[in-house]
Order: sequence, then C-alpha cells, then structure tokens
Amino acid sequence: MAGRNVHDLEFREAKRPQASPSVSVGDLFRLDNRTVVITGAAGFLGVEVAIAILQSGGDVVAMDVRASPPPAEWAPVEAAAETMDVRLTYISCDVTDADDVTNAFEKMALDLRHPIRGLVACAGISDNGPAIDFPASSLRRMLDVNVTGTFLVAQAAAKQMIQANGVDTAGYNASKAAVHQLARSLAAEWGSRVNVPLIRVNSLSPGYIRTAATAEALEKPGMEAQWTGDNMLFRLSTADEFRAPILFLLGDGSSFMTAADLRVDGGHCAW
Repeated sequence: MAGRNVHDLEFREAKRPQASPSVSVGDLFRLDNRTVVITGAAGFLGVEVAIAILQSGGDVVAMDVRASPPPAEWAPVEAAAETMDVRLTYISCDVTDADDVTNAFEKMALDLRHPIRGLVACAGISDNGPAIDFPASSLRRMLDVNVTGTFLVAQAAAKQMIQANGVDTAGYNASKAAVHQLARSLAAEWGSRVNVPLIRVNSLSPGYIRTAATAEALEKPGMEAQWTGDNMLFRLSTADEFRAPILFLLGDGSSFMTAADLRVDGGHCAW
C-alpha cells in the first residue's frame, strides 16, 4: 500500500452498524463482552471512568505510570469489579515509552477474556506560563505525554483490534489541539479501511474539573471566580460528571460518530 493513495475507493469499505433499531436504549450504553483500556487510570478522572465502565459490564485494563494505584482511591474500582463480576487488570506503563507500551499490550493480550473494543486515553499533564517565558523543556514534556503518548497507545490498541478482528497556556493548548487533529486523522485512516475492523476515534474536551490536581491553582486569589465565571453554568465540574459522556462514546449509541470532539465544558467554548 506504500506509495498508493490510501483514500482510493479500493482501500475503503462500509462497516456494519454497531447497533440496530431492535437494541433497547439501555443496552446502547452497555459494554458487556468487551475490554476497554484506560491510560492514566489511577488519576482522578481515570478512576471515575474505570468505575463507570465496570458498572456497565465491561472488563477494564487500567494503565498508569505508577507502579501500583493509590489504595484508598483504587478500592472503589476494585469493589465495582467485584460487584459486577467483571475483570479489572492493572498494568504499570509509561505511555511515552514505545517499548513499554508495546510490552504492556502484549502482556494484556495474553489474559483478555474479551477483545479490546475501546480505549480511553486519560494520561496527560498540564503546565502554564506566559508563552514568551515558557520553557521549551516543559513544552516538549507536555507534547511527549499528551500527543506522543496518546498516539502510541492508540496505535497499540488498533493493532490488537486488527489482530483480534474485534474492535497563558499556549504550550498546553497546543498539545491538546494536536490531540484533536490526531483523533481526526486516526478516524479518517481507520474508519473504512479494507481488512480493518470498525475503529471509531473521538475526543472529549472537558471543562475545568475540581480535583486534588487543581486544588493548588484554585488557591490563587481570584482563580476560582475566574474559572467558574468562564463557563455558562457558573461552577466547576467534578470528575464523576464525565462518566456518562465517555460511556456514550464507548457504547453502540454513538455508532455513527467518529472524528468528533464532544465538549463537556459547561458552555466554556460557546461564549
């Protein structure tokens, strides 16, 4: 295929819809008989996403750079897996290390009950500062984690799906814009490629989230008032509010949705 126009019709085919009119609305949000991989799984958003997926019947492979998840925060995740009788696996992995990502996916493939049918890339870092003084090293680090890391895990997940035939923040803003375009490009490449299972790629753009990670920033005088005033709902979000939007993107209810960015930002970007 090298040197050929990969968008030519001979390389494209329509995939079967993931749902049908006979599927109940409730089942459109079920994730039974599939595995979902989460990066940054031990973080505040990752924990909420893991619980939501487990409660929806999916198996979860949780990946995080930490050797083990923090016990207190991880206990509800383990409890959800036990209650729903689904499988939860934790793998330590640095998403910026290509070999580490490859090894992690090879390791998880040996023990999957169900094929990988979803990836939620929560691993990411942020930094801020005036563009004229922002260190190049900080920008490179953000791009490495937010963009390269996202690409590496998306690439590895797609390989598994194909093999199984299943399926003042200039620097920070630049890295997230790159992730948006990466999602669109991967959606274009994988949406209708011949001999590739249906792989939909979407992104989710959250608003400001109140977590321990943002606590220090919110202590700055006037910062909380500014952040709450920046959106139409006049408050900060909490991590649990992203459970349903992510389940929608993962489930069959969004079967005709790809290359899209779902904004869950309280209207922040609509002013």
